[in-house]
Amino acid sequence: MRILAVNSGGSSIKYELFAVHDNITSLLRGSVKRLYRQDSFLEQRSEKGGVLEKRIPNLDHEKGLHTMLEALTESGHLKDFSELDAIGIKLINGGKKIRETRFIDHEVIEALRDLSSVTPVHNPPALLAIDIFRRIVPHIPLVGVFETTFHISIPPAHRVFGLPWSLSTEYGLEKLGFHGNSYRYIAERLRQLTPSSSRVVACHLGSGCSVCAIKDGKSFDISSSFTPQSGVIMSTRPGDFDPQVLLYLEERVGLSPKELNSILAKESGLYGISGVSGELWEIEKAAQEGNEQAQLAVDVFVYQVKKYIGGFAALMGGLESLVFTGGIGENDTYIRERICEGLEFLGITIDPELNKTTTGGKEGKISRGPCEVWVIPTWEEFMIAREVANLLRKEGGIPDAKRS
Repeated sequence: MRILAVNSGGSSIKYELFAVHDNITSLLRGSVKRLYRQDSFLEQRSEKGGVLEKRIPNLDHEKGLHTMLEALTESGHLKDFSELDAIGIKLINGGKKIRETRFIDHEVIEALRDLSSVTPVHNPPALLAIDIFRRIVPHIPLVGVFETTFHISIPPAHRVFGLPWSLSTEYGLEKLGFHGNSYRYIAERLRQLTPSSSRVVACHLGSGCSVCAIKDGKSFDISSSFTPQSGVIMSTRPGDFDPQVLLYLEERVGLSPKELNSILAKESGLYGISGVSGELWEIEKAAQEGNEQAQLAVDVFVYQVKKYIGGFAALMGGLESLVFTGGIGENDTYIRERICEGLEFLGITIDPELNKTTTGGKEGKISRGPCEVWVIPTWEEFMIAREVANLLRKEGGIPDAKRS
């Protein structure tokens, strides 16, 4: 059995092809990076060592998906798409009603459309991917794997909004939480690495960011809420701020809801403060060259992540492990060091040499204090493939699959 896992994010498209028998084995993985930029490109690597690189300027999501499909057939692992048994697509926000892994049908599509205006970075690209796959490979089952599933365990008191109860219940307004596939992988992997860690804070830091409290292997709270806009500041998204600001801008500047949405999704966050870029490495470079706005953006990012770590540690009554993952969390040694500064009272002490050498996809512990600090490269695509395999097994009698 062949399963293609697709993770179409705000600035990239990641994908991985798996063979499923008794185990789940990765055959190849790739990504289309820096979408909507002059320096966009595709890179693909086979488990047998084959490498494919294509530099194609100004790729958007549609062109990126077509480039991905071409690269898959060029790899030799698929003669044509009829060899695929299913395509699993990471879906971000289906609201309160649709949160489980399921075959993509009209109800799923309508749920994604209904929340596209408040999840503009993710839902429209996911709908586009669904449309493209339905046109190119209409006979292959499409399975939606939702980010929100892992966070169903968050207690009601951590989930509810201080809004009129009738509005909350009628429209499903509550904390849903995101990056669930990543956090489920982290929780399971950390249990293998250090089984005694029952109180964990995991930081998924990339183009999109969140911080999650994981207690006894389950989601206990998370910085993101009804949409991925909330929580810590991100590449081009602002994170938490006073909601009255939007009404003020609407009244004083005359901005429409569409204009406000564009500001929130594309013009805010690290890019909004720095005026340089939404990429943290570019902002750090500008800060080192004396750009004060860039330095402020870095300081804001560190402050907000650190605030959530401390708050969640208090909520759980302590902390055994802190985990960094995502593009920034896995590779930016400076940001990891900055975030952990001043957290010695939680038992967090970074080992400078371990921190420096644990990057570029390496997994490892980078601390020397009683609270373990880990860098764990996430593997969302594997989690997507496993969810798809288990759904197919349930529906069609395919044997349960394990990681290989």
